[in-house]
Amino acid sequence: MRKILVTGGAGYIGDSVVEFLTNFSPNRDVRVEVLDDLIYGGSYMRDVFFIRTDITDYEAMEKIILDGKYDCIVHLAALVGDGACAVNPSRTKDVNLTATKIIAYLCKKTNTKLVFASTCSVYGANNDWLTEDSSTNPLSIYAETKLAAEEYIRDNLDNYVIFRLGTLFGMSTGHARVRCDLVANILTYRAAQGDVLEVHGGEQWRPLLHVRDAARGFALAALDDEPKSVFSRGTYILALRNCRISDLAKEIIETVGAGSIESTPRAFEDLRNYKVDMSKVKSTTYHPLITLKMGIQEMHEVLKDGRIADIWSPEFHNARYIASKYGKAKSN
Repeated sequence: MRKILVTGGAGYIGDSVVEFLTNFSPNRDVRVEVLDDLIYGGSYMRDVFFIRTDITDYEAMEKIILDGKYDCIVHLAALVGDGACAVNPSRTKDVNLTATKIIAYLCKKTNTKLVFASTCSVYGANNDWLTEDSSTNPLSIYAETKLAAEEYIRDNLDNYVIFRLGTLFGMSTGHARVRCDLVANILTYRAAQGDVLEVHGGEQWRPLLHVRDAARGFALAALDDEPKSVFSRGTYILALRNCRISDLAKEIIETVGAGSIESTPRAFEDLRNYKVDMSKVKSTTYHPLITLKMGIQEMHEVLKDGRIADIWSPEFHNARYIASKYGKAKSN
């Protein structure tokens, strides 16, 4: 039996990963387990083995991984986003870096494959076309901790896959928490309301990727342990396409059929600007399937159906919720 542990498996990406794993492997001898601390509240009712644990409980993590005898760990549990991570840099380092180092160390000790979620935010601001080998320029504690975790994994593990994810959009599976703080999702809401879409600067680039396409990549990497793997050992950029923020807003307005754009000076606190070359992942058999338009349409349908009671509720916004939990931002 192949055993796979998904940390953060109840989250925005994680639950889709679990669904793909179970759907991909009905005829394979695979056991999927989920580890999550349910930091955003609620419950988790998917029919898989569930472990409620904080990954910074290092003693608990050691016991779980040593006893679990996993073939692969998909490590998604993290504090995600510049704003959420700035709330408490010390906590961010504990979760995103120290806990990841310990999980990686335990993977090495148990000969367990590690599939790790990183971010294209590690590139910071760069006008060049960027590859997996390009120079990095992290501009936030979020990007710094993810990059440092990447470096530890590369230096210490033989069997790993690192995904640098583009900016996600769209709806995950029905069991997962909705992210309303992602740029495409929140702009879709504003357009659906007929509001003005405030675009700060607008010329900055972002690589975009649907959350379920991201999840499918993690699931393929976790199940794949053959000599001719979809994803061989290494780092991969996962993205669908590069898009200027101004062009994203235009496409949302065209798709939704409402809203207008107002450009404002670019916020100094978010200087990120990067466009990525997807050649490496395109050389594999993995390809994103969900277009930006499809993601906008599905988000619009959810909003029209009234499936989100209050889109501004902190539970749907990482930075707001983490601020309510951990207090005001602290200096490093």
